[in-house]
Amino acid sequence: MTGTPINAAQLHSAFELFNRHSDQLEQSYRELQRRVEVLTAQLDVARSARHKELVAKEKLSQRLSLLLEALPGAIVVIDGDGVIQEQNSEALALLNEPLSGCAWASIVRREVREGGSEDGNIQLRDGRWLSLSRRPLANEPGEILLLADVTDSRQMTKLRERQERLTAIGETTAEFAHQVRTPLASAMLYASQLDVDTPARQRIAAKISERLNDLGRMVNDMLGFAAGGKRADEIVDVHTLFEGIRSTLGMQLGANTELSLLVNGTSIDREAADDDAIRFAANRNALQGALTNLIANADQAGGGVATIEVGAWTDNDNIYFTVSDDGPGIPEAIRHRLFEPFFTTRPQGTGLGLAVVADVARSHGGDVRVDTMTRGSRFTLRIPLIGPSNGDAND
Repeated sequence: MTGTPINAAQLHSAFELFNRHSDQLEQSYRELQRRVEVLTAQLDVARSARHKELVAKEKLSQRLSLLLEALPGAIVVIDGDGVIQEQNSEALALLNEPLSGCAWASIVRREVREGGSEDGNIQLRDGRWLSLSRRPLANEPGEILLLADVTDSRQMTKLRERQERLTAIGETTAEFAHQVRTPLASAMLYASQLDVDTPARQRIAAKISERLNDLGRMVNDMLGFAAGGKRADEIVDVHTLFEGIRSTLGMQLGANTELSLLVNGTSIDREAADDDAIRFAANRNALQGALTNLIANADQAGGGVATIEVGAWTDNDNIYFTVSDDGPGIPEAIRHRLFEPFFTTRPQGTGLGLAVVADVARSHGGDVRVDTMTRGSRFTLRIPLIGPSNGDAND
């Protein structure tokens, strides 16, 4: 068998074709490599952007979580089946654990007082009141519940309503007391002129005067409570104040009641040096009314047979008035309510006398307290000193 000889030209042509295909393959490889580099760079950019996006979303999620925790209310997220999926710590504090994974209806049965719904609010079994707002989720079935503790605001609303009622009562009472005051004064004057030439008539006249004095105290309590004890800038001399109190009480105290009035431990019946006088700025009428109330209460507590001591002294910042008696004292169970308006333990009392005392103290920037002693009680009225507190006031 004889082979066909290869033409040199054909061989050369074949090599040229091979070289052209090699060049094309090399160019294609380079183009492919370039494309790979471009795609790799684009992928790196995409990965970087994706990473940044994930980081941003993570930061946003953390901020939202912190925001939910910082909200002054409970947040509860429930799904379309009414099952709790998320909640913040305030929700756990209000509704107790467990919450997550529980049906909202079961939480209501567990935590909410039966029948405890009023004005859109719900009451928990421990007595707290919560407001409840519901908002649907935007892109999925379910709701967001917002609960806030409104116990304090409800109490403030009730106190405001009570204050409004008291204001209305005070205005009506003041008008009534003003109308009663004039005929009452006339009746007291006529009673003092009754013929008491026999023991029987003396007893009747004494009873009439006693009841009229009781009515007079009620009227003064009503007027004092309605007017309030606003502080004034007049200079009050304690010695003169005590003399006015003794003159006002007059025959109103029990026949067997002993009243002592002391300034710096010295009776006002003894002549004192002007340096020992106490003078200060206050509302004279309001203060005299407050002390008169305390003395009258002590006399009534002792049944008209009492030893009452009223004292006054100062330190660098305050003046103190004390009213002490040897009566039965005040039960601890009611002591915290003594200064509430309209609280009284006497059938014929208005419950305003001690409320007026407390109001006078507050209006002067001071306070009043009560202490139970071995026998009897002691009320202490403290008033900050404004203005002169010694004899220099009148120089």
